[in-house]
Amino acid sequence: MFEDLLEVVAGPWSLVALAVVALPAGRKALRTVAREAVRAGIAVSESAKDLYAELKEEASDVVAEVKAERKHSVSKTAHKAHE
Repeated sequence: MFEDLLEVVAGPWSLVALAVVALPAGRKALRTVAREAVRAGIAVSESAKDLYAELKEEASDVVAEVKAERKHSVSKTAHKAHE
């Protein structure tokens, strides 16, 4: 098992990874990829925050509507009880 892991670690992909990290052009490319990944993550995060805010507002509106309906219903019931 250790030998299999060693083959993977010391295989051709490790040479590619070493070249990417060791060479200036490779580091620049890696930095560009990292920046794009962070940019995409920020965009997703902002979209999720906007969606959450919209859903929270909708839920708040629904709660307010139900409370108003209940208040109206209770006042109608109380008014009928006094008649």
